[in-house]
Amino acid sequence: MQPETPVNTNRLRHHSKPTPPEQESSKKFAMSSPGSSPVHIDHNAIHHASVPAGLSSLQYQPTTETTSETFPQPITCTLAQSDIIQIALQLKEMIHCEIDYTIKATIDQYKFEIERLNKENQSLRDDMDALEQYSRRDLIRINGIPDGGIDESSLQTNELVKELIKTIDEDLTPEDIIRSHRIGKPRTREGNEDGRVNNKFQPPRQIIVKIKDHNVKKRILRCRKFLKGKTQYKYVRINEDLTKPRNAIAYKARQLSIERHLRDTWTVDGKIYVKDNQMQVHVVNTMPAFLRFVSIYCCPGSMDFLDRLDYNNKQNRREYTPPQLITYAEARAKELAERASSNTSAENTSVKMS
Repeated sequence: MQPETPVNTNRLRHHSKPTPPEQESSKKFAMSSPGSSPVHIDHNAIHHASVPAGLSSLQYQPTTETTSETFPQPITCTLAQSDIIQIALQLKEMIHCEIDYTIKATIDQYKFEIERLNKENQSLRDDMDALEQYSRRDLIRINGIPDGGIDESSLQTNELVKELIKTIDEDLTPEDIIRSHRIGKPRTREGNEDGRVNNKFQPPRQIIVKIKDHNVKKRILRCRKFLKGKTQYKYVRINEDLTKPRNAIAYKARQLSIERHLRDTWTVDGKIYVKDNQMQVHVVNTMPAFLRFVSIYCCPGSMDFLDRLDYNNKQNRREYTPPQLITYAEARAKELAERASSNTSAENTSVKMS
């Protein structure tokens, strides 16, 4: 009988040498659920791809060549008729909004440019009007002196002007009047140059007088108030020679003064002065300035009065019929017809006498 081995009550120590790994050929991998038979894997069939330096096997994914089998298949979708109509309406609205914005921006740009050009044009017109008025600073215009027609010479016109001014200004000398002439073609009661008979009353033509000195002109204009007491010069008026725009402003200002829409109006050195009902004096040398004054300082209804005044002036303006132009052939035919008619009338007269 063998003796019993004594039991070591001390704690057993593990071996320091680890258990040797099993052989790879003996490895088995279970890929199925418990209770199924294990799956054997052939290690010779597994190929490992080479990993570039600096990358781990998890970061590296080898590229595969694209073949016809790996191309993505085309995706097809269908739209209902209502969806197509909705998309078309939205596109139409977007295009309309874009077109409207472009047109509006272009029109606004053109409006700004037109407004700028209008202001520049009006400024240039005002400057030209001021220069023209300065060139007339030594001229006066006389209305109401009887017109001698075609029989009146320039010397006779000079004598009429000197006689008129001498009655109101005793300091006038013959050298103060440089020259004077009437404006427009001579008009007579017998007929005009084209042979038309005109029985209507024709007012006498105006006379423009050039004065030697500007101070003499001021003196004559100060003395024109003495014309009111002379019956032979009842319809004679002496005024400054104004440009056409300023003359229109002065005429409208006088009409407003007659209708009591403003207190008074007068001109000095080509400048037009108006006094409102609050006794304030304003200078209105341009039509925009005059209309601004009327709309702010004059009585209500003054703008309507000016509109009626313009309308009446257009109605009373005589219509001008331009001459009818004819060709040379028409003129020659007309001349031959007149000669034939005159010859026929002469023959008839000779037959009657015989």
